[in-house]
Amino acid sequence: MKIFNKTRKTVLAENAEIAKGFWKKTIGLMFRNNMENSQGFMMEFGQEGFYGIWMFCMRFPIDLVFIDPEKRVVDFFENVKPFGINPKTWKVYKPGKPAKWVLELKSGRIKETRTSLGDKLYWH
Repeated sequence: MKIFNKTRKTVLAENAEIAKGFWKKTIGLMFRNNMENSQGFMMEFGQEGFYGIWMFCMRFPIDLVFIDPEKRVVDFFENVKPFGINPKTWKVYKPGKPAKWVLELKSGRIKETRTSLGDKLYWH
């Protein structure tokens, strides 16, 4: 699936995988070694809420984009790094506003595409 930022006229991901099921969302990008600039991983939730993302068993940093039901960017985190085995370093990333989707991208994509709060996204 291709994900566009309509506001900035940029492409966030040429090839985004969509995760709808519980296990697909739970495993996410765990155990993968890397992610290309053209890739994305979209988690879809049934309704909007304050869904948290954590970096357990991740091997590389990513950018996180939280998207509301109108497909607007409501929050994002850049260069989110994996954490180690020490539970004191564990952090959950939650949006400041409710979101229906979370898009995980290669670290640096938010900056490269100039994506900002309120931007309108589109995908098919």
